[in-house]
Amino acid sequence: MNRGHWRTLSSWLLAAAGIGILAALAMRVSWSTIAATLREAAIPWLGASLVLAIASVSLRAFRLSVLLGWRGTFPQIWRSVCLGYFGSLFLPLGGGEIVKVAALQRQAGLSLPRAGAALTMDRLFDIATLFTLLVSLLGHGLIQGVRAGPMLMFAITMAALIALLLFLLLSGDVLRSRILVWAEHHPGRHAWVHRFDEIHDQANALRRPFLLPTLGALQACIFTMDILAAWCGLLAFPFGHGLPASAPLRLALFAMIGFGLPLLPGGLGSHQAATILALAPYGIGAAQALAVSLAGEATHVAALAGLGLVAIAGSGLNPLRLTRHREVLDSPHPPEIS
Repeated sequence: MNRGHWRTLSSWLLAAAGIGILAALAMRVSWSTIAATLREAAIPWLGASLVLAIASVSLRAFRLSVLLGWRGTFPQIWRSVCLGYFGSLFLPLGGGEIVKVAALQRQAGLSLPRAGAALTMDRLFDIATLFTLLVSLLGHGLIQGVRAGPMLMFAITMAALIALLLFLLLSGDVLRSRILVWAEHHPGRHAWVHRFDEIHDQANALRRPFLLPTLGALQACIFTMDILAAWCGLLAFPFGHGLPASAPLRLALFAMIGFGLPLLPGGLGSHQAATILALAPYGIGAAQALAVSLAGEATHVAALAGLGLVAIAGSGLNPLRLTRHREVLDSPHPPEIS
């Protein structure tokens, strides 16, 4: 079975899992209670959550621009990021990230290796924040019953990514010489040297003075925006006003995990389950938590759809067609230097 067939099969299996979660939740809750809870929602607080979600996406685009060393203008990077998030509402299995890469190629003229390396480094900041938040909540006893296995795998994955980045920073020249020797014995493969040079150059961007503190400050702002958005989502409901400050922290953490699981596009299914698990320790029932999730999902979709439509209008690109765009990988002249 080729790669395309595996991807299609995985998409269907994950979609079936997401639909199964939604069906299980639908049968276990009172929809009249959910409807009554949603009618009590305060629109101004949901509007504040919407604004914060838009600000968070824009800050992520700014962080990527800084990481890329301002290759391309901020509007180009912003539109590419927004197109990627818009695509995530419709495409499974990380399809939004593919849209981001393709949009960066078309909008800012970046090559596939540089765009992919920059997005991987950018995503590493989100993973590190998620891990830090998880460890912090565990340290304060705010998450009970978390198994050591998933935590260990998460830590190993993050450590491996950081180790790979450090390897490129410290031993990139040695690895390049080996790739050059390999390319000399394989005619037509010299393009791989150019690709590696771009990945290595992008990794070396972390050596720029004051870059890491700048990225750290931006990540702190993004992290704050996400938590405030979760808090506004809770304050939209009467029962949310009596919750402790740990509630939006838990909700933000579980929402990050829920949106990161590639079940259904837009995080459907996984986000609803994550919200119920996040709010259960505070005595919030499944029906009320599901109402919070549906309201949060609505603001999430509205924010990403609005940003995506603005990006489409500004770029003239169709995010769903971008996934079918194919770069000529064997070209020795990347688009950004040709």
